[in-house]
Order: sequence, then C-alpha cells, then structure tokens
Amino acid sequence: MLLALWLSAVASFAHADAPLDSYALAEGKIRFVCEGPDVTVPAWGQFGTVEGALSVDPLDLRKASGNIDVYMVSVRTDDAAWDTMFRRAGFLEIDDYPKSRFVVEEVRGAKRLKRGAWVPVTLEGRFMLHGIIRKVSVPATVKWMPADPGSAEDSRIHVRASFHITWDEYQIAVPSGRTRNFTGDGALIQADLQYSPKKVKIARGKRSK
Repeated sequence: MLLALWLSAVASFAHADAPLDSYALAEGKIRFVCEGPDVTVPAWGQFGTVEGALSVDPLDLRKASGNIDVYMVSVRTDDAAWDTMFRRAGFLEIDDYPKSRFVVEEVRGAKRLKRGAWVPVTLEGRFMLHGIIRKVSVPATVKWMPADPGSAEDSRIHVRASFHITWDEYQIAVPSGRTRNFTGDGALIQADLQYSPKKVKIARGKRSK
C-alpha cells in the first residue's frame, strides 16, 4: 500500500554536474496499520514482495527520482484469516489492481545528505493504489553510508518514511459493520528501505574462431 510507501518509500538524488549512481532495493519493509474512529482491533501487517530502484548523488538532491512497487497479494499479518480476507476482499479487487506504486518526483528540504547521519526530507510524488493515482507529500528521513576505502562493503542508502491514506480517496468501498471494525477509514503506511548499488553486468560475446 504503498505504499507504497510506500512506500515507493524511495528517492534518488543527483548532482548537477555528476552522473547519477543507480541503486537497487536490497531490503524493503512496507508496514500498515488500519485506523479510524470505529476501529476496535485494527488490521495490521506488512507486505513480503517489494521492489524498487533509485538514482543517487548524495551531495545534491535536486534531481531526485525513484519508485517503490508493492505486490498486494504478498500481505502478511500474524493472523492467516486476515491475510485471506485481504486477498479475497471484493473492495480491494487485488486481481484487477495487483500492485501499488510510489514514484518520487522531487525531494524538498535538505539539499544534500551527510555521511552516516539521518537527514529529514519531504518526498513529493505520486502514489497509486486501487488504480487511483494521487499526488502525495511524504515525510521521510534518509541516511547515506558511503563505502570506506578498502572495505568489502558497498555504500548504502537507508530511507524511512510514513504517511496516512483514507480508503475513500482511492475509491476503496469498505463495507460498514464488522469489516469497518478491522479496517477503519484508512491506514498509516510505514516504509523502511535499504538500497545498495546496482551491479552492472557486462555482456560477453562469443569468441571468434
């Protein structure tokens, strides 16, 4: 649901005169907790299948871009009955809308990242859920961990973000009654994403005889 974040979640950064470094999602957690005045026991959980990419020059955030894709059928909670309910729910229509996506279009706030420090930013972009696309502003913090010279570890980008959605704004018609007691009027989406540099594969041609 993200989110997309959400998750989606989930930016890239570029220096005006420098090439963009491409990063792939190494580990992504998209969690949700339903909320609303009629909620008694809120449904909550996370999604097991999350994909994403971004392009980064941590010293200049003006050319931010990236995306996070969340596969709805991968929902996981501590209650198998809830998982089945989400996957089969007519109001979610997962067969017709199997994926949620968050696309970053701009990063506001900080102009650059600092080595090893959490930097607050706002991710401006588009969030798609249930086939509906809306512009969103997502508060986030980003940490850049460059690789040390001589280290075997790659540099990393860590993004944490969260935002609220309501079912009505994405045309998700949650029925009243018992279902509303679990799903409420919307959800808080939380993204915890770690990126590593993409490995470039070099194509090898056939040897000529």
